[in-house]
Amino acid sequence: MKKITGIFFSLTIVASVIYTLHASSIAGFNMSGAPEEGSCASCHIGKTNPDLESSINISVNGNQNNSTFIPDSIYEIEVVSTSQGITKFGFALNARFKGLSFLSAGTFLSAGDSGVNVSDYVTHNDKGTNAINLKKWKFKWQAPKNPTNQTITLYAAGVMANNDQNTQGDKVYLDSLVLNLIGTSTKEEVWRQKISIKQYNKDLLLEMPYSLADLKLFTLEGKEIPHFISQLEEGKYLIQPLAQIHGIVLLSVQTNLGIWTGKTFY
Repeated sequence: MKKITGIFFSLTIVASVIYTLHASSIAGFNMSGAPEEGSCASCHIGKTNPDLESSINISVNGNQNNSTFIPDSIYEIEVVSTSQGITKFGFALNARFKGLSFLSAGTFLSAGDSGVNVSDYVTHNDKGTNAINLKKWKFKWQAPKNPTNQTITLYAAGVMANNDQNTQGDKVYLDSLVLNLIGTSTKEEVWRQKISIKQYNKDLLLEMPYSLADLKLFTLEGKEIPHFISQLEEGKYLIQPLAQIHGIVLLSVQTNLGIWTGKTFY
């Protein structure tokens, strides 16, 4: 009986080591949540986007909203995963042409972040999982020189792991961002693409070539955030939240052309 127990114990250790290597070094396996391709929830047992307490967000050159791309150009991509109380994070991201599964769009490039593995998709490695409450990964993406079609979507799946050395009880969140070939967007899309929001010191900076009629801030739960707005110069507005917030902020901006909605991390 002791011999069997010893063998079982040894197998348990081996299985734990195999799982750890799988989870930390070769995680992702292109499971980004792209249509028909699965997500991290395929292995990490649990619901996708189970609540509003956590999130994963993609930004391209600092822009978290749908935008455009120029063939053969290189863009900086940042993936931000946030979840209070979590110390182990993971992700997988890929790029897909509209309507085409399993076909990579463009080329991913390293940007000096030792915490990511780059191939036809991008994922974390054993150096890129540890953080407290928030984790960021950065890398670059080169748009295809001869696009198959005019629309490319970046898909990302993020894991907020409970670090118990198995796949039970982890949370999985998804995000996506659409890039249209420049010059092919509709008139309606073009004016919206000229609006951007980003962090500015401890505040938010809204930039747009339009008149600002009204602006509202919301938490992911839909609670309105009180704020103060001041115009720095033509087309630039400083937004100062008057409540302590941390995480994703949603915006509704009323302009002379219509309403623009976006999101940013604060």
